[in-house]
This record gives sequence, structure tokens and C-alpha cells, in this order.
Amino acid sequence: MAYEDFTEMPVWKAAFNLLLDVYKVTKSYPADERFGLTSDTRRSANSIVHNIAEGFGRFEAKDKTRFYKVSRGSAYELMSQILVAQALSYY
Repeated sequence: MAYEDFTEMPVWKAAFNLLLDVYKVTKSYPADERFGLTSDTRRSANSIVHNIAEGFGRFEAKDKTRFYKVSRGSAYELMSQILVAQALSYY
């Protein structure tokens, strides 16, 4: 299916909703994590969303693929950060 805008992509919509959830959850992280796990977790979630959007805007398939792969890598990074937060009983 051809999308006219990246915001129509189901994967972008899911990533965007995840990003909003990450911001809500990380508000409750300890203050001393502000420049640590809180920032890192938000950065990873942002990277997922924005790399999908940037990949959509690329014309060459190779460029699109590169950005989608970066987004996938950021998703794995976010999963790892969530596991750390769980282990530390942040939520």
C-alpha cells in the first residue's frame, strides 16, 4: 500500500503512541535519573518515530531501508532500557 504521508503508516502510529506512553511513564522516574535513564529512554523512543518519518521522506530504497533499520535498532535499545527500569522497580 502506498501512503501519502508517514503519519498514515501503522508502524509510525504505533511508534508515536509508544513515544507518548514513554513520556508519561518516565515522568515518574526518580529525579536523579533525569539526565540518565529518563533522557536515554525518551531519546530512544523519539529515534524510533523520527527515523520512520525520515525514511519515508527518502527517495532511494537503500536510504529508506537504512533509516528503518536505525529505527529498529532504537526499538531494541528502548526495550533494554525498559528492562533496566523494571529491574530497578521504577514502575
